[in-house]
Amino acid sequence: MISQDIRTVNTASDWLISNDLGPVISGDMLVVLLQTVTMYYKHGSGKTIDRRLQQPEFSQYNNLQTRFQLILDYVKVMNYLHNSPVGTIVMCDTANIRKALSQYLITDDFHLVVNDLDNTPLVKEADGILCGRRRATASNSWFSPEQRGLSESDSTPKTDEKIEIWRIPVVMQMLLGDVDGSSFVKSKLEEVMTRCRATNPQQRPTANEVVQELLRVQQLIT
Repeated sequence: MISQDIRTVNTASDWLISNDLGPVISGDMLVVLLQTVTMYYKHGSGKTIDRRLQQPEFSQYNNLQTRFQLILDYVKVMNYLHNSPVGTIVMCDTANIRKALSQYLITDDFHLVVNDLDNTPLVKEADGILCGRRRATASNSWFSPEQRGLSESDSTPKTDEKIEIWRIPVVMQMLLGDVDGSSFVKSKLEEVMTRCRATNPQQRPTANEVVQELLRVQQLIT
């Protein structure tokens, strides 16, 4: 019998792959998980993206348009997972920004596709989710306020997809870097990025709202 977790991952993966947001797969994920074969991505995981783009042989990609597209890819994956056919999915294997980006692969033309969906719980409206076994350090701003215990509860807080929205501005800063035009983009995204960092999670935008704002700004730089 196939577990609910495997069915959830498979359903999400199918959609992501069909929309060029997941790796190309050969094999049957449902039946023979250990025999699944994916396309080889020579640039490796997303955590190396900045180093890759700094290399002379990839200088043609180290520009505002490519880096902006990487941000859009990242949030598009998030948006799908938050609105997947099986419910709201959160990527929990994200202890820091490098770990978060390591869940993605870099395509030959420098897009991000999600690769690792092994720690992606479903958000249950009444119960929320637990990401991690203990509360994050209060001073670690990578984690949202509710994950750091800046709330009334003394126990490990149960959270939802808004913990991922909190991280978007940090990921944007890293992926965008300081290429020509980055200051312009940051100024155009300042309002939505400020909303992403709202202390109250209910005041943060949805991933779809962020995607729409990114698409609007992308029109200005193409």
